Amino acid sequence: MNAVAPELLPGVIGHELRNPLASAVTGAMLAREMVDPGDPRGAVLDGVLRDLDRLTRLIDGWLRIARSGGPGAQRVVVDELVESIAARHGAEFVCRCAGAAVTGDRALLERALDNLLDNARQAGARCVRLAAQCLHGEVSIHVEDDGRGVPREHLDRLFAPGWSGRGGNGLGLYAVAATVTAHAGRVCCVPLPRGTRFTVTLPLAATRVATA
Repeated sequence: MNAVAPELLPGVIGHELRNPLASAVTGAMLAREMVDPGDPRGAVLDGVLRDLDRLTRLIDGWLRIARSGGPGAQRVVVDELVESIAARHGAEFVCRCAGAAVTGDRALLERALDNLLDNARQAGARCVRLAAQCLHGEVSIHVEDDGRGVPREHLDRLFAPGWSGRGGNGLGLYAVAATVTAHAGRVCCVPLPRGTRFTVTLPLAATRVATA
């Protein structure tokens, strides 16, 4: 029996998860309606619903890519995206790119950056810094950490599906690369004297959003 090609896996998984996920959302919404105001379980269910909504948007994004070969055409303001990621992970946002925006799927881009920060924490990083830099019609989002680093001999296969230098499933960085490629961008890794810097580079949207 032939294996499913790696590039088709997101669409297959998304298709298989969509119906049970919809049932889970319905169940969580019904449970939330049965909780009285002020009941502390309400806050827990609100968190569950937020996570389920995020998961739904991720699956929809991967299905869109599987069907059309590209992400959605949502306008994503870079500083807002990176700010939300930094806040969620307790990272430092050290350099902004005012007014810069990209076109794509915000949920997928957010998850790609989540993966990079999760990777940094798993590598023992105590400090993670993010920065945005605009140059020549592109924006680069840098994720720099002080963790154990990546051996240079691993760089060539770092984003390959199924490969992991730490015994994981080898899908996190592959998902990052697949997401960035779908957005007509590129991702690279540079070992530092202490730690690692990942850089996601994406084409800027045609025009910049107005700033106050």
